Amino acid sequence: MADTAEPVTGPDAAPSATSSQPLLEVTGVEVTYQEVINALRGITIRVHSGAIVAVLGPNGAGKTTTLRAITGLLDFHRGEVVKGTIRFDGEELTKLSPAGIVDLGIGQVMEGRRIFATMTVEENLRTAGFGDDDALAEVMTRFPRLGERRRQLAGYLSGGEQQMLAIGRALMTRPRLLVLDEPSLGLAPMLVEAIAGAIGEIRDAGTTVLLVEQNAAVALDLADRGYVIENGRVVMDADSRTLREDPDIMEFYLGRQKGGERRHYADVKHYRRRKRWLS
Repeated sequence: MADTAEPVTGPDAAPSATSSQPLLEVTGVEVTYQEVINALRGITIRVHSGAIVAVLGPNGAGKTTTLRAITGLLDFHRGEVVKGTIRFDGEELTKLSPAGIVDLGIGQVMEGRRIFATMTVEENLRTAGFGDDDALAEVMTRFPRLGERRRQLAGYLSGGEQQMLAIGRALMTRPRLLVLDEPSLGLAPMLVEAIAGAIGEIRDAGTTVLLVEQNAAVALDLADRGYVIENGRVVMDADSRTLREDPDIMEFYLGRQKGGERRHYADVKHYRRRKRWLS
């Protein structure tokens, strides 16, 4: 008898049985820069439709390179995928242009926001969806502050408002997959909470999310599943609850020990890796 129960959503939900084929599938991807620097060494990541997937790791681990490989931006950084496949809804991405990847339904919010400071809020949004007044209205509804400041130059917005603008600009393309690189970077805690809430609402409205975030607590609260990358390799992947309860993740990324005791980063002497992480 068919299961007619309501699907479970939220950070601890498992992918639906009807969506066993990932929307995004990164398999065994290796990336080099300038033909000599190995940045990724066999990365495999799967993102199911309707999920939020978080990618964690220290600086230089390969998180941003992974996103560049997915969105076709490696060429601009003298990088290339030398091995592996990246498929979105069954379509191979590695030979497509960035514009072609956007046309397939992938929108990206890059680290540092990258807004056009000398253009107005509305002009920034229309660069990604010129003529789509419905999409513009949806973005203004989702981020009311942008509606209030639509005629204001983007360079005069606060950091949080600029991040809203960057996310809104990506939403103007009506993506099926939204890729975010460090959306909480440089924001006050209250604004981090607002941006996290917006990301959750975007997923609830039907957009799948791939999130790179150094704020592991925020990322794991939002995500259904997480991947930990170190030195260009995936060293751990699990559902968000498992990662939150893992002793190594708790100590190194969340700054606390088993039982909830918080630890200052300076007191964390070393990262106790499991043996399989070093293979």
